[in-house]
Amino acid sequence: MITFPPVPDGEALTVSATLFVTYRSCPQQALARVRGVYPPETIPSFRGSLAHRLFARHLTSGPIETEDLRQVCREEIGARDSHLNMKLSDLGLNRPSNLARVVAEVGDLYERFRRLPTDGFRDAEVRLDAAVAPGVTIRGRIDAIFDAVGGAPVIVDWKTGVRLDDAATQLDFYSMAWAIVHNEMPERAEAVSIPTGERVGIEPSIERAREVALSVASMVAELRGALAGGGELERTAGPPCRWCPLLSECDEGTAAVKVLSAT
Repeated sequence: MITFPPVPDGEALTVSATLFVTYRSCPQQALARVRGVYPPETIPSFRGSLAHRLFARHLTSGPIETEDLRQVCREEIGARDSHLNMKLSDLGLNRPSNLARVVAEVGDLYERFRRLPTDGFRDAEVRLDAAVAPGVTIRGRIDAIFDAVGGAPVIVDWKTGVRLDDAATQLDFYSMAWAIVHNEMPERAEAVSIPTGERVGIEPSIERAREVALSVASMVAELRGALAGGGELERTAGPPCRWCPLLSECDEGTAAVKVLSAT
């Protein structure tokens, strides 16, 4: 259904939705991620990861009672595949009072999540993995898959923040990856902000998935070229600059943050 375009040989790359979204926002920051430079861990990202584990547990094992929430959070933090336990100290969450606040916030998110309809639920935390070219792997993890009326898959991504700015780009990537792995197009893909209930959705198509594959292939070619030559890529300033690990060395990003902070 979707044939990934040819790309030049080069360093092995694992292409995720995060890398693709980052590249569309700022190619140089995406190059930095490939080189191992990542944004620092934050409490909001920890809170979001923990909340996602509760959402998946709810969908696969049933609702979590209020009196069990703290214990369930402890179990999920300690789970071997969560990697959350290793982040406690760096984020100051090894202090019980600090962790209790985060758990309370996760509880609020979970209560909002419980109000969402779950009819047609098929699976949670669905992994996508495909070798699409020599040394190039497409990889993703979809929060949930639901069945539409006709039985086609509906991709759903839960957002624990209010920003949905990059949601369509992420959904495009997931739809393309699903088509490559499963040889079928999703019926729909949508992102849902748990705090606000706002939804952003796309109607996937073969044509759109092919365009995304071309964009991903172009990104791979640029990244491989920069990695081989030790060069840099274009820097694009915008709201994500606030969390960019390259901010201290980026004039464009520093200027953008000053403007954004003044508004």
